[in-house]
Amino acid sequence: MTGSNHKPTNPIQMSIDNWNHQQRLAIARVSGQALSLVDPIVHRSWGMTWWDLLLDHLDLSQLETESTPYAFEDALSLLSRQDSDIRIDILTDLLAIALQLDKVDYEKSGIIYDARSRCFFFALTRLLGLDTGDMCAVERSIGQQMYFALQEASKADSDSDRVAGMGRQAQKAMDETNNKKKAFRWLATGAGIIGGGAVIALTGGLAAPLVAPLVAGLTGATFFATAGGVALITSLFGLTGGGLAGWKMHRRTRGLEEFEFVQILNDSDLPPIPALSCTICITGFLAESKEEVEAPWADAFSRKGINSDIYCLSYETEALLTLGHSFRRFVTSQAAKYAGVEVAKQTVLRAVFAAVALPATLLSIADVIDNPWQIASDRSRKAGLILADVLQERVQGNRPCNLIGYSCGTIVIWHCLKELFDRGCEGIVDNVVLMGAPISCHEQQTWNEIVSTVSGRFVNCYTSKDWVLAFVYRLHSLDTSVAGLEPVQINRIENIELDLDGHLGYTDAVEDILCNLVKIV
Repeated sequence: MTGSNHKPTNPIQMSIDNWNHQQRLAIARVSGQALSLVDPIVHRSWGMTWWDLLLDHLDLSQLETESTPYAFEDALSLLSRQDSDIRIDILTDLLAIALQLDKVDYEKSGIIYDARSRCFFFALTRLLGLDTGDMCAVERSIGQQMYFALQEASKADSDSDRVAGMGRQAQKAMDETNNKKKAFRWLATGAGIIGGGAVIALTGGLAAPLVAPLVAGLTGATFFATAGGVALITSLFGLTGGGLAGWKMHRRTRGLEEFEFVQILNDSDLPPIPALSCTICITGFLAESKEEVEAPWADAFSRKGINSDIYCLSYETEALLTLGHSFRRFVTSQAAKYAGVEVAKQTVLRAVFAAVALPATLLSIADVIDNPWQIASDRSRKAGLILADVLQERVQGNRPCNLIGYSCGTIVIWHCLKELFDRGCEGIVDNVVLMGAPISCHEQQTWNEIVSTVSGRFVNCYTSKDWVLAFVYRLHSLDTSVAGLEPVQINRIENIELDLDGHLGYTDAVEDILCNLVKIV
Protein backbone atom coordinates (compact mmCIF):
# COMPACT_ATOMS: atom_id res chain seq x y z
CA MET A 1 0.00 0.00 0.00
CA THR A 2 1.28 3.44 -0.85
CA GLY A 3 0.18 6.95 0.00
CA SER A 4 -0.11 8.05 -3.64
CA ASN A 5 -3.90 8.33 -3.48
CA HIS A 6 -4.18 9.57 0.08
CA LYS A 7 -6.59 12.51 0.38
CA PRO A 8 -5.26 14.53 -2.60
CA THR A 9 -7.70 17.37 -1.94
CA ASN A 10 -6.44 18.20 1.56
CA PRO A 11 -6.20 21.99 1.88
CA ILE A 12 -2.95 21.86 3.86
CA GLN A 13 0.54 20.43 3.50
CA MET A 14 0.98 17.10 5.26
CA SER A 15 3.90 14.68 5.64
CA ILE A 16 1.84 11.51 5.26
CA ASP A 17 2.72 11.01 1.58
CA ASN A 18 6.43 10.89 2.47
CA TRP A 19 6.03 7.92 4.83
CA ASN A 20 6.35 4.34 3.65
CA HIS A 21 4.08 1.51 4.74
CA GLN A 22 6.46 0.30 7.47
CA GLN A 23 6.72 3.78 8.97
CA ARG A 24 2.94 4.12 9.02
CA LEU A 25 2.59 0.82 10.84
CA ALA A 26 5.25 1.96 13.30
CA ILE A 27 3.37 5.24 13.89
CA ALA A 28 0.20 3.26 14.57
CA ARG A 29 2.09 1.04 17.02
CA VAL A 30 3.52 3.91 19.09
CA SER A 31 0.31 5.96 18.90
CA GLY A 32 -1.72 2.98 20.03
CA GLN A 33 0.47 2.65 23.10
CA ALA A 34 0.04 6.36 23.84
CA LEU A 35 -3.74 5.97 23.60
CA SER A 36 -3.61 3.03 26.00
CA LEU A 37 -1.79 5.23 28.52
CA VAL A 38 -4.40 7.99 28.41
CA ASP A 39 -7.39 5.65 28.03
CA PRO A 40 -8.22 5.62 31.79
CA ILE A 41 -8.30 9.44 31.70
CA VAL A 42 -10.12 10.20 28.46
CA HIS A 43 -12.56 7.27 28.49
CA ARG A 44 -12.55 4.46 25.98
CA SER A 45 -15.09 5.85 23.50
CA TRP A 46 -12.97 8.95 22.90
CA GLY A 47 -9.84 6.84 22.48
CA MET A 48 -11.53 4.57 19.94
CA THR A 49 -12.68 7.57 17.92
CA TRP A 50 -9.12 8.90 17.87
CA TRP A 51 -7.79 5.48 16.83
CA ASP A 52 -10.20 5.38 13.88
CA LEU A 53 -9.10 8.88 12.81
CA LEU A 54 -5.47 7.84 13.07
CA LEU A 55 -5.90 4.72 10.95
CA ASP A 56 -7.82 6.72 8.37
CA HIS A 57 -5.02 9.29 8.16
CA LEU A 58 -2.36 6.57 7.88
CA ASP A 59 -4.43 4.74 5.25
CA LEU A 60 -4.28 1.57 7.34
CA SER A 61 -6.87 -0.98 8.41
CA GLN A 62 -7.24 -2.55 11.83
CA LEU A 63 -6.44 -5.91 10.22
CA GLU A 64 -3.12 -4.60 8.89
CA THR A 65 -2.02 -3.37 12.31
CA GLU A 66 -2.90 -6.73 13.85
CA SER A 67 -1.33 -8.88 11.12
CA THR A 68 1.96 -6.95 11.16
CA PRO A 69 2.73 -6.42 14.86
CA TYR A 70 5.80 -4.39 15.76
CA ALA A 71 7.73 -4.51 19.00
CA PHE A 72 7.73 -1.02 20.51
CA GLU A 73 11.52 -0.69 20.27
CA ASP A 74 11.49 -1.70 16.61
CA ALA A 75 8.73 0.78 15.83
CA LEU A 76 10.57 3.61 17.56
CA SER A 77 13.77 2.74 15.71
CA LEU A 78 11.96 3.03 12.37
CA LEU A 79 10.73 6.50 13.25
CA SER A 80 13.95 7.94 14.69
CA ARG A 81 16.66 6.73 12.33
CA GLN A 82 19.52 9.17 11.95
CA ASP A 83 18.98 9.47 8.21
CA SER A 84 15.19 9.69 8.52
CA ASP A 85 13.93 11.04 11.84
CA ILE A 86 10.25 11.81 11.30
CA ARG A 87 9.15 12.19 14.92
CA ILE A 88 8.48 15.95 14.74
CA ASP A 89 6.65 15.43 11.44
CA ILE A 90 4.44 12.86 13.17
CA LEU A 91 3.46 15.32 15.91
CA THR A 92 2.80 18.01 13.32
CA ASP A 93 0.59 15.82 11.15
CA LEU A 94 -1.38 14.43 14.07
CA LEU A 95 -1.92 17.89 15.57
CA ALA A 96 -3.37 18.92 12.22
CA ILE A 97 -5.69 15.92 12.48
CA ALA A 98 -6.68 16.93 16.02
CA LEU A 99 -7.52 20.42 14.78
CA GLN A 100 -9.35 18.84 11.83
CA LEU A 101 -7.30 20.97 9.45
CA ASP A 102 -7.18 18.01 7.07
CA LYS A 103 -10.91 18.26 6.41
CA VAL A 104 -11.87 19.60 3.02
CA ASP A 105 -15.22 20.76 4.39
CA TYR A 106 -13.64 22.36 7.46
CA GLU A 107 -16.57 24.70 8.07
CA LYS A 108 -18.73 21.72 8.96
CA SER A 109 -16.04 19.82 10.88
CA GLY A 110 -15.01 22.76 13.07
CA ILE A 111 -11.56 23.57 14.46
CA ILE A 112 -11.32 22.42 18.07
CA TYR A 113 -8.24 21.51 20.12
CA ASP A 114 -9.64 19.19 22.77
CA ALA A 115 -7.83 18.92 26.12
CA ARG A 116 -7.95 15.12 25.76
CA SER A 117 -6.08 15.41 22.48
CA ARG A 118 -3.38 17.44 24.20
CA CYS A 119 -3.08 14.78 26.89
CA PHE A 120 -2.56 12.17 24.15
CA PHE A 121 0.06 14.30 22.38
CA PHE A 122 2.24 14.69 25.44
CA ALA A 123 2.02 10.96 26.12
CA LEU A 124 3.02 10.32 22.50
CA THR A 125 5.86 12.85 22.74
CA ARG A 126 7.35 11.03 25.72
CA LEU A 127 7.02 7.63 24.02
CA LEU A 128 8.79 9.01 20.95
CA GLY A 129 11.73 9.92 23.17
CA LEU A 130 11.21 13.64 22.68
CA ASP A 131 11.07 16.43 25.23
CA THR A 132 7.76 18.08 26.11
CA GLY A 133 9.31 21.27 24.78
CA ASP A 134 9.32 19.71 21.32
CA MET A 135 5.54 19.30 21.41
CA CYS A 136 5.20 22.85 22.70
CA ALA A 137 7.29 24.06 19.75
CA VAL A 138 4.99 22.21 17.35
CA GLU A 139 1.96 23.84 18.99
CA ARG A 140 3.51 27.30 18.83
CA SER A 141 4.59 26.92 15.23
CA ILE A 142 1.22 25.72 13.95
CA GLY A 143 -0.71 28.19 16.09
CA GLN A 144 1.41 31.11 14.91
CA GLN A 145 1.19 30.09 11.28
CA MET A 146 -2.59 29.89 11.53
CA TYR A 147 -2.79 33.27 13.24
CA PHE A 148 -0.51 35.01 10.75
CA ALA A 149 -2.48 33.49 7.89
CA LEU A 150 -5.64 34.80 9.54
CA GLN A 151 -4.17 38.30 9.74
CA GLU A 152 -3.10 38.15 6.12
CA ALA A 153 -6.57 37.03 5.09
CA SER A 154 -8.17 39.90 6.99
CA LYS A 155 -5.80 42.46 5.42
CA ALA A 156 -6.20 41.12 1.90
CA ASP A 157 -9.97 41.42 1.97
CA SER A 158 -10.70 43.91 4.73
CA ASP A 159 -13.78 45.32 3.02
CA SER A 160 -15.40 42.00 2.26
CA ASP A 161 -18.25 40.22 3.97
CA ARG A 162 -15.68 37.71 5.19
CA VAL A 163 -14.19 40.21 7.64
CA ALA A 164 -17.60 41.52 8.61
CA GLY A 165 -18.49 37.97 9.56
CA MET A 166 -15.76 37.90 12.17
CA GLY A 167 -17.70 40.23 14.41
CA ARG A 168 -16.73 43.78 15.27
CA GLN A 169 -15.02 42.88 18.55
CA ALA A 170 -12.78 40.24 17.01
CA GLN A 171 -11.77 42.59 14.19
CA LYS A 172 -11.05 45.35 16.70
CA ALA A 173 -8.77 43.05 18.69
CA MET A 174 -6.83 42.12 15.56
CA ASP A 175 -6.58 45.75 14.40
CA GLU A 176 -5.15 46.77 17.77
CA THR A 177 -2.61 43.98 17.48
CA ASN A 178 -1.58 45.16 14.02
CA ASN A 179 -1.30 48.79 15.04
CA LYS A 180 1.01 48.05 17.96
CA LYS A 181 3.83 47.23 15.60
CA LYS A 182 3.68 48.53 12.04
CA ALA A 183 6.88 46.60 11.44
CA PHE A 184 4.86 43.40 11.57
CA ARG A 185 3.27 44.31 8.23
CA TRP A 186 5.82 42.02 6.61
CA LEU A 187 4.32 39.04 8.37
CA ALA A 188 2.70 37.86 5.19
CA THR A 189 2.69 34.09 5.44
CA GLY A 190 3.55 31.46 7.99
CA ALA A 191 6.60 30.42 5.98
CA GLY A 192 7.87 33.97 5.62
CA ILE A 193 7.51 34.76 9.28
CA ILE A 194 9.70 32.13 10.81
CA GLY A 195 11.32 30.57 7.78
CA GLY A 196 14.84 29.25 8.13
CA GLY A 197 14.35 28.48 11.79
CA ALA A 198 14.81 32.11 12.83
CA VAL A 199 13.56 32.95 16.31
CA ILE A 200 11.67 36.20 16.87
CA ALA A 201 10.87 37.70 20.27
CA LEU A 202 7.11 37.92 20.67
CA THR A 203 4.71 38.46 23.54
CA GLY A 204 4.20 35.26 25.50
CA GLY A 205 7.68 33.95 24.76
CA LEU A 206 9.62 33.18 21.62
CA ALA A 207 8.17 32.56 18.22
CA ALA A 208 8.57 28.89 17.45
CA PRO A 209 11.02 27.74 14.81
CA LEU A 210 9.25 26.57 11.68
CA VAL A 211 9.05 22.86 12.43
CA ALA A 212 7.00 22.26 9.28
CA PRO A 213 5.41 24.55 6.68
CA LEU A 214 2.03 23.09 7.53
CA VAL A 215 -0.16 26.14 7.22
CA ALA A 216 1.97 28.28 4.91
CA GLY A 217 -0.06 27.10 1.95
CA LEU A 218 -3.28 28.29 3.53
CA THR A 219 -2.68 32.00 3.01
CA GLY A 220 -4.90 33.27 0.23
CA ALA A 221 -6.12 29.73 -0.43
CA THR A 222 -9.57 28.23 -0.15
CA PHE A 223 -9.16 27.67 3.58
CA PHE A 224 -9.90 31.37 4.24
CA ALA A 225 -12.17 31.93 1.27
CA THR A 226 -15.32 32.35 3.35
CA ALA A 227 -16.50 34.13 6.46
CA GLY A 228 -16.87 30.73 8.07
CA GLY A 229 -13.17 29.95 7.62
CA VAL A 230 -12.09 33.11 9.42
CA ALA A 231 -14.71 32.61 12.12
CA LEU A 232 -13.40 29.10 12.85
CA ILE A 233 -9.87 30.35 13.48
CA THR A 234 -11.04 33.23 15.66
CA SER A 235 -13.16 30.77 17.64
CA LEU A 236 -10.17 28.48 18.13
CA PHE A 237 -8.07 31.27 19.63
CA GLY A 238 -10.91 32.86 21.59
CA LEU A 239 -10.83 36.09 19.59
CA THR A 240 -14.55 36.20 18.88
CA GLY A 241 -16.20 38.93 20.93
CA GLY A 242 -12.85 39.92 22.38
CA GLY A 243 -12.33 36.56 24.12
CA LEU A 244 -11.62 36.34 27.83
CA ALA A 245 -10.04 39.79 28.00
CA GLY A 246 -13.12 41.28 26.38
CA TRP A 247 -15.63 39.35 28.46
CA LYS A 248 -17.50 41.50 30.97
CA MET A 249 -20.16 40.71 33.52
CA HIS A 250 -22.58 43.44 32.49
CA ARG A 251 -24.97 42.95 35.37
CA ARG A 252 -25.00 41.41 38.82
CA THR A 253 -24.76 37.67 38.20
CA ARG A 254 -25.16 34.88 40.76
CA GLY A 255 -24.83 37.46 43.53
CA LEU A 256 -21.46 38.84 42.34
CA GLU A 257 -20.68 42.43 41.41
CA GLU A 258 -17.20 41.92 39.92
CA PHE A 259 -15.91 39.19 37.62
CA GLU A 260 -13.54 39.81 34.72
CA PHE A 261 -10.32 38.58 33.13
CA VAL A 262 -7.02 40.41 32.69
CA GLN A 263 -4.45 39.10 30.24
CA ILE A 264 -0.80 39.08 31.27
CA LEU A 265 1.51 40.25 28.49
CA ASN A 266 5.27 40.08 28.91
CA ASP A 267 5.69 43.11 26.65
CA SER A 268 2.65 45.25 25.92
CA ASP A 269 4.49 46.90 23.01
CA LEU A 270 4.66 43.63 21.09
CA PRO A 271 1.63 42.04 19.47
CA PRO A 272 0.20 39.14 21.48
CA ILE A 273 0.35 36.03 19.33
CA PRO A 274 -2.36 33.64 20.59
CA ALA A 275 -1.41 30.14 21.71
CA LEU A 276 -3.20 26.83 21.29
CA SER A 277 -3.86 26.70 25.05
CA CYS A 278 -4.72 29.20 27.77
CA THR A 279 -4.24 29.42 31.54
CA ILE A 280 -6.55 31.10 34.05
CA CYS A 281 -4.89 32.11 37.34
CA ILE A 282 -6.91 32.91 40.45
CA THR A 283 -5.64 34.83 43.47
CA GLY A 284 -7.43 33.76 46.66
CA PHE A 285 -6.82 36.81 48.86
CA LEU A 286 -5.26 40.26 48.50
CA ALA A 287 -2.85 40.92 51.34
CA GLU A 288 -1.95 44.50 50.46
CA SER A 289 -3.47 45.77 47.20
CA LYS A 290 -5.63 44.84 44.23
CA GLU A 291 -2.47 44.60 42.12
CA GLU A 292 -1.99 41.14 43.63
CA VAL A 293 -4.72 39.89 41.29
CA GLU A 294 -2.00 39.92 38.62
CA ALA A 295 1.39 40.44 40.29
CA PRO A 296 2.14 36.88 41.54
CA TRP A 297 1.23 35.40 38.17
CA ALA A 298 3.06 38.02 36.12
CA ASP A 299 6.25 37.08 37.97
CA ALA A 300 5.61 33.36 37.56
CA PHE A 301 4.98 33.58 33.82
CA SER A 302 7.56 36.23 32.97
CA ARG A 303 10.03 33.66 31.65
CA LYS A 304 10.40 33.15 27.93
CA GLY A 305 8.89 30.22 26.07
CA ILE A 306 5.49 30.19 27.80
CA ASN A 307 3.25 28.00 25.69
CA SER A 308 -0.07 29.41 26.89
CA ASP A 309 -2.05 32.62 26.94
CA ILE A 310 -2.14 33.75 30.58
CA TYR A 311 -5.21 35.37 32.13
CA CYS A 312 -5.95 36.41 35.71
CA LEU A 313 -9.46 36.22 37.09
CA SER A 314 -10.37 39.38 38.97
CA TYR A 315 -13.47 38.87 41.10
CA GLU A 316 -14.91 40.51 44.22
CA THR A 317 -11.62 42.26 44.96
CA GLU A 318 -13.05 44.22 47.91
CA ALA A 319 -14.01 40.99 49.67
CA LEU A 320 -10.60 39.45 48.92
CA LEU A 321 -8.83 42.60 50.12
CA THR A 322 -10.81 42.54 53.36
CA LEU A 323 -9.88 38.88 53.78
CA GLY A 324 -6.21 39.62 53.20
CA HIS A 325 -6.23 42.43 55.74
CA SER A 326 -7.97 40.17 58.26
CA PHE A 327 -5.30 37.52 57.69
CA ARG A 328 -2.59 40.07 58.49
CA ARG A 329 -4.38 41.33 61.60
CA PHE A 330 -4.93 37.77 62.72
CA VAL A 331 -1.33 36.57 62.36
CA THR A 332 0.10 39.71 64.01
CA SER A 333 -2.15 39.55 67.07
CA GLN A 334 -0.57 38.46 70.33
CA ALA A 335 -2.89 35.49 70.75
CA ALA A 336 -2.12 34.29 67.24
CA LYS A 337 1.62 34.73 67.76
CA TYR A 338 1.36 32.57 70.86
CA ALA A 339 -0.64 29.96 68.97
CA GLY A 340 1.87 30.03 66.14
CA VAL A 341 4.71 29.24 68.51
CA GLU A 342 2.73 26.37 69.96
CA VAL A 343 1.82 25.02 66.53
CA ALA A 344 5.51 24.90 65.70
CA LYS A 345 5.77 22.15 68.31
CA GLN A 346 4.76 19.62 65.64
CA THR A 347 1.78 17.92 67.25
CA VAL A 348 -0.21 20.98 68.26
CA LEU A 349 -1.76 21.50 64.82
CA ARG A 350 -3.32 18.06 64.97
CA ALA A 351 -4.45 18.77 68.52
CA VAL A 352 -6.23 21.91 67.36
CA PHE A 353 -8.11 19.86 64.80
CA ALA A 354 -8.91 17.04 67.18
CA ALA A 355 -10.17 19.24 70.01
CA VAL A 356 -13.92 19.46 70.50
CA ALA A 357 -13.49 23.12 71.45
CA LEU A 358 -10.84 25.43 70.01
CA PRO A 359 -8.35 27.05 72.43
CA ALA A 360 -9.80 30.11 74.13
CA THR A 361 -6.78 32.20 73.09
CA LEU A 362 -7.67 31.66 69.44
CA LEU A 363 -11.42 32.00 69.88
CA SER A 364 -10.85 35.44 71.40
CA ILE A 365 -9.65 36.73 68.02
CA ALA A 366 -11.84 34.55 65.79
CA ASP A 367 -14.12 37.46 64.87
CA VAL A 368 -11.17 39.16 63.16
CA ILE A 369 -11.13 36.52 60.46
CA ASP A 370 -14.39 34.58 60.65
CA ASN A 371 -16.78 36.89 58.80
CA PRO A 372 -14.35 37.96 56.03
CA TRP A 373 -13.54 34.30 55.44
CA GLN A 374 -17.19 33.30 55.16
CA ILE A 375 -17.91 36.13 52.73
CA ALA A 376 -14.87 35.40 50.54
CA SER A 377 -15.63 31.67 50.51
CA ASP A 378 -19.24 32.27 49.48
CA ARG A 379 -18.23 34.70 46.71
CA SER A 380 -15.59 32.23 45.51
CA ARG A 381 -18.17 29.46 45.28
CA LYS A 382 -20.40 31.70 43.18
CA ALA A 383 -17.45 32.76 41.03
CA GLY A 384 -16.80 29.09 40.31
CA LEU A 385 -20.28 28.74 38.83
CA ILE A 386 -19.74 31.75 36.56
CA LEU A 387 -16.35 30.41 35.50
CA ALA A 388 -18.03 27.15 34.52
CA ASP A 389 -20.47 29.17 32.38
CA VAL A 390 -17.57 30.97 30.68
CA LEU A 391 -15.63 27.78 29.96
CA GLN A 392 -18.67 25.88 28.72
CA GLU A 393 -19.48 28.75 26.36
CA ARG A 394 -15.88 28.50 25.09
CA VAL A 395 -15.22 32.21 25.64
CA GLN A 396 -11.57 31.16 26.05
CA GLY A 397 -11.67 29.59 22.58
CA ASN A 398 -11.90 26.02 21.37
CA ARG A 399 -8.62 25.14 23.07
CA PRO A 400 -7.47 23.49 26.32
CA CYS A 401 -7.53 25.60 29.48
CA ASN A 402 -5.36 25.28 32.61
CA LEU A 403 -6.75 26.39 35.99
CA ILE A 404 -4.36 27.50 38.75
CA GLY A 405 -5.22 29.09 42.08
CA TYR A 406 -4.37 29.46 45.74
CA SER A 407 -6.42 29.90 48.92
CA CYS A 408 -9.99 30.96 48.02
CA GLY A 409 -8.98 30.76 44.37
CA THR A 410 -9.03 26.99 44.75
CA ILE A 411 -12.66 27.21 45.89
CA VAL A 412 -13.45 28.90 42.57
CA ILE A 413 -11.76 26.05 40.69
CA TRP A 414 -13.37 23.35 42.83
CA HIS A 415 -16.91 24.58 42.24
CA CYS A 416 -16.19 25.27 38.58
CA LEU A 417 -15.07 21.67 38.06
CA LYS A 418 -18.04 20.33 40.03
CA GLU A 419 -20.37 22.29 37.78
CA LEU A 420 -18.61 21.13 34.61
CA PHE A 421 -18.96 17.53 35.79
CA ASP A 422 -22.66 17.98 36.51
CA ARG A 423 -23.13 19.41 33.02
CA GLY A 424 -21.21 16.57 31.38
CA CYS A 425 -18.51 18.88 29.98
CA GLU A 426 -15.34 17.05 28.90
CA GLY A 427 -12.20 18.01 27.02
CA ILE A 428 -12.19 21.63 28.22
CA VAL A 429 -9.80 21.63 31.20
CA ASP A 430 -6.22 20.48 30.65
CA ASN A 431 -4.21 20.89 33.88
CA VAL A 432 -5.23 21.99 37.39
CA VAL A 433 -3.02 23.25 40.23
CA LEU A 434 -4.45 23.87 43.70
CA MET A 435 -2.34 25.59 46.38
CA GLY A 436 -3.45 25.89 50.00
CA ALA A 437 -6.92 24.56 49.24
CA PRO A 438 -9.50 24.89 52.08
CA ILE A 439 -11.26 21.77 50.82
CA SER A 440 -11.97 18.54 52.70
CA CYS A 441 -9.97 15.49 51.64
CA HIS A 442 -12.84 13.24 52.73
CA GLU A 443 -15.21 14.13 49.88
CA GLN A 444 -13.76 11.31 47.84
CA GLN A 445 -16.66 10.91 45.44
CA THR A 446 -16.61 14.61 44.58
CA TRP A 447 -12.82 14.55 44.20
CA ASN A 448 -13.10 11.65 41.77
CA GLU A 449 -15.79 13.49 39.83
CA ILE A 450 -13.86 16.72 39.42
CA VAL A 451 -10.63 14.90 38.57
CA SER A 452 -12.52 13.14 35.77
CA THR A 453 -13.17 16.52 34.12
CA VAL A 454 -9.42 17.20 33.91
CA SER A 455 -7.55 15.68 30.97
CA GLY A 456 -4.00 16.49 32.05
CA ARG A 457 -2.33 16.77 35.44
CA PHE A 458 -4.11 17.50 38.71
CA VAL A 459 -1.70 18.88 41.31
CA ASN A 460 -2.40 19.57 44.99
CA CYS A 461 0.23 21.72 46.75
CA TYR A 462 0.09 21.77 50.54
CA THR A 463 2.06 22.56 53.66
CA SER A 464 1.53 21.04 57.08
CA LYS A 465 2.68 24.34 58.64
CA ASP A 466 -0.36 26.36 57.51
CA TRP A 467 -1.96 26.84 60.92
CA VAL A 468 -3.99 29.84 59.69
CA LEU A 469 -5.78 27.60 57.20
CA ALA A 470 -6.17 24.99 59.91
CA PHE A 471 -7.80 27.50 62.22
CA VAL A 472 -10.22 29.14 59.77
CA TYR A 473 -11.29 25.76 58.42
CA ARG A 474 -11.75 24.35 61.92
CA LEU A 475 -14.02 27.25 62.87
CA HIS A 476 -16.76 25.81 60.67
CA SER A 477 -16.01 22.13 60.39
CA LEU A 478 -15.03 19.17 62.52
CA ASP A 479 -13.33 17.67 59.48
CA THR A 480 -9.72 16.90 60.34
CA SER A 481 -8.43 16.45 56.79
CA VAL A 482 -7.85 19.45 54.49
CA ALA A 483 -6.21 19.45 51.04
CA GLY A 484 -4.11 22.52 51.83
CA LEU A 485 -2.58 20.75 54.82
CA GLU A 486 -2.00 17.19 53.63
CA PRO A 487 -2.04 14.89 50.59
CA VAL A 488 -5.32 14.04 48.89
CA GLN A 489 -5.36 10.26 48.48
CA ILE A 490 -7.17 10.11 45.15
CA ASN A 491 -5.96 8.42 41.97
CA ARG A 492 -4.28 10.80 39.48
CA ILE A 493 -3.75 13.60 42.01
CA GLU A 494 -0.11 14.63 42.37
CA ASN A 495 0.58 15.86 45.90
CA ILE A 496 3.50 18.24 46.42
CA GLU A 497 4.53 19.22 49.94
CA LEU A 498 5.82 22.78 50.17
CA ASP A 499 8.39 24.27 52.48
CA LEU A 500 6.14 27.19 53.30
CA ASP A 501 5.67 28.84 56.68
CA GLY A 502 2.01 29.71 56.34
CA HIS A 503 -0.98 30.77 54.29
CA LEU A 504 0.22 34.32 53.62
CA GLY A 505 3.35 32.91 52.01
CA TYR A 506 1.54 31.72 48.89
CA THR A 507 1.53 35.15 47.24
CA ASP A 508 5.33 35.28 47.12
CA ALA A 509 5.80 31.55 46.53
CA VAL A 510 3.71 31.18 43.36
CA GLU A 511 6.64 31.70 41.00
CA ASP A 512 8.86 29.15 42.73
CA ILE A 513 6.04 26.61 43.01
CA LEU A 514 5.02 26.79 39.35
CA CYS A 515 8.47 27.14 37.81
CA ASN A 516 10.51 24.76 39.96
CA LEU A 517 8.06 22.26 41.45
CA VAL A 518 4.94 21.90 39.31
CA LYS A 519 6.30 22.81 35.85
CA ILE A 520 2.99 22.87 33.99
CA VAL A 521 3.41 23.19 30.19
